[in-house]
Amino acid sequence: MNRPVAAIAALSLSLAVALGAVGAHAIGSEPAARELWRTASFWHTANSLGLLAIAALWPHIGGRLGLAGVLAVGFGALAFCGSVYIQAVRGSAPVPMLAPVGGTLQILGWLLVAVACLRGRAP
Repeated sequence: MNRPVAAIAALSLSLAVALGAVGAHAIGSEPAARELWRTASFWHTANSLGLLAIAALWPHIGGRLGLAGVLAVGFGALAFCGSVYIQAVRGSAPVPMLAPVGGTLQILGWLLVAVACLRGRAP
């Protein structure tokens, strides 16, 4: 197991739960804002769980490709989810193309992890 990746994933999951609770109680009754918050919360949780799985599988997929995947997923989730959380609160995205770039980074990251899995390595 990759302990630093596992720790980051666990911290990210705790933040996802906390932000989910904030959204349930602090986001107004506007349906669009609530839906944006739910979307950000869902993808935040999904990618955090994915990072936790990568940490557990690290002996089989580590190396440069695995690390590149982790970084792309992590920064992509931060960009995408952060932008959508802010948009839910402010009504507009802080940087208009940040969410699509973040989503693309997440996709790229998971593809890199897939290739790292296929290449494999002995534990």
